[in-house]
Amino acid sequence: MNHKIVPVVILFILIYTIANATIINVPADQPTIQQGIDVSVDSDTVLVQPDTYVENINYNGKNITVASLFLTTQDTTYISQTIIDGNQIGSVVTFENGEDTTAILIGFTITNGHGEYYPESFGGGITCKSNSNPTLENLLITDNFGYDGGGIHCSESSPILISIMITNNVGPGIYCISNSSPILENVTISNNNASYGGGICCRYSSSPILNNVIISNNFADFWGGGIYCHNYCNPILENVSIINNISDWYGGGIFCRETSTLNLENVLISENEADNDGGGISCSFGSELNFENVTISYNSVNNAGGGIAINSSSPTLSNVIISHNTALEYGGGLSCTHNSNPILENVSIYENCSNGYGDGIYCNNSSPSLVNVTITGNSSGDGGGGICCRANSSPSLVNCIMWNDIPQEVYFYEENDPNSITISYSDIQGGEAGIVTNNNGTVYWLEGNIDEDPLFVGTGEHPYSLLEDSPCIDAGTPDTTGLFLPPWDIIGNMRIWDGDGNGSAIIDMGVYEYGAPPYVDVDDNVIVQTPEVFLHQNYPNPFNPETTISFSVTQTSSFVTLNVYNTKGQKVKTLVNEILLVGKHSAIWNGRDSNGNRVGSGIYFYRFTAGNYHTTKKCVILK
Repeated sequence: MNHKIVPVVILFILIYTIANATIINVPADQPTIQQGIDVSVDSDTVLVQPDTYVENINYNGKNITVASLFLTTQDTTYISQTIIDGNQIGSVVTFENGEDTTAILIGFTITNGHGEYYPESFGGGITCKSNSNPTLENLLITDNFGYDGGGIHCSESSPILISIMITNNVGPGIYCISNSSPILENVTISNNNASYGGGICCRYSSSPILNNVIISNNFADFWGGGIYCHNYCNPILENVSIINNISDWYGGGIFCRETSTLNLENVLISENEADNDGGGISCSFGSELNFENVTISYNSVNNAGGGIAINSSSPTLSNVIISHNTALEYGGGLSCTHNSNPILENVSIYENCSNGYGDGIYCNNSSPSLVNVTITGNSSGDGGGGICCRANSSPSLVNCIMWNDIPQEVYFYEENDPNSITISYSDIQGGEAGIVTNNNGTVYWLEGNIDEDPLFVGTGEHPYSLLEDSPCIDAGTPDTTGLFLPPWDIIGNMRIWDGDGNGSAIIDMGVYEYGAPPYVDVDDNVIVQTPEVFLHQNYPNPFNPETTISFSVTQTSSFVTLNVYNTKGQKVKTLVNEILLVGKHSAIWNGRDSNGNRVGSGIYFYRFTAGNYHTTKKCVILK
């Protein structure tokens, strides 16, 4: 997925527009912003001096630019100095007459708006309706009220949002309804409070696109502390962090229901809380999850599904880490209920816990399919530290590892309808004899299974990868035909590789493929390539106070740079700037900038360059 907006291009357009249109100065030419809008024509610019303007403005269908002096100076202090105050009598800014992306609002604080709910909905801060698609850039939207959008309300509209802070609003930070699909770039949505979707609420075929977005510390009375999706909504999230959100019912981080589909790439879902189901994510009633490089960690729930709760849905989870989540009742990592039959491929489920059953995975009337899944270090209070089947559940495992789960790897509930489990080419601690069925089900113990210490690395960035003597290397199914598998493992290495060097490439058990090079797809032709430099994900991530970034130079000595940037693209710190020889290297970032000052919580990017090779990864500081 690549939906990146380039703010520099938009800035060029703005400068070009100013140079070729009339500039109306407020208050020199017109005393209020609205009067400036009223006398303007398309392509004009209403340029506003620093002050507080108590008014509610409406673009009235004009494709104009309304801007503070931030537009001409790029000085961000003008954003806080130029305030539009709605005086609690309506939306602060309204677009409702088909304005397009050349209708631009830039460089203001939008505050004290009050969006109506009945008989027609409006947003407290900004309202976009009737196919109005303005560009909103470098705004602080704060302390507004709107049941259907405390910050921004979108109905049949898809505005572009760039470098915006939406915070401390009552009502969803952004409310999207009726085919509204705003595009968000470098946006922070925090400390908003709503009934549904504290950060973002999506309803009725609304599918926002998010890139480089932080959704944190939002609250929902019912569903979706961070994000709420209902009725055919298909949001796309790329490079997004969903952190510290709370729901008093379902989905602390995300709630997704009624045939909606979540598309997540490079997403962190961490430290969210829910009272009922899904501390990290709650997915129900035919909804889907399409994941790539997603981490779900340190979330908690009072009932079921500390990491993910799946109810009446059968999504596919691929290349996902589910770790350190907590459930007071069932399914510390993952809960599957009400005929949910998800497919898990390249999923690592480790160190989750619950007070009840099924700390790794809890199944009730559900039959998940697990392919190349590692379940380890999970612990439950009653039974099934790895997997618990309560009633009428039939999970299947191929090429999996289950090890060091407490009190046992697999447990069948002693009452209710009988269960079954099918296992092949997997490493299960205790073997078939160690599976506790309580005489309430059947174990189908097929060929290729072993009961041997998998010999995990145990430390570093990938503690559950395999040592070179692991019995799990080249021990998976010899024939992967029909398996739901991506061509790479959980860290992007080629999935099937001759790890033991015997001349036969067979898939490994678990989420890692030992010794495999990075998988590269060029013009739809699969090639295996060992790059001059390979950059690893930092560890730990999130981190506080420091993290290690490892990389390898594998062919020739190179001049290497490793720089850290914030979400605005500003360089924070140079970690490496020198010629390095072939071999493995690492750098430690202590969370401080080049002046020695500790940086704030949030997303940062580290960019690695060596010759013509360059790549960027994301890290997160939590405090």
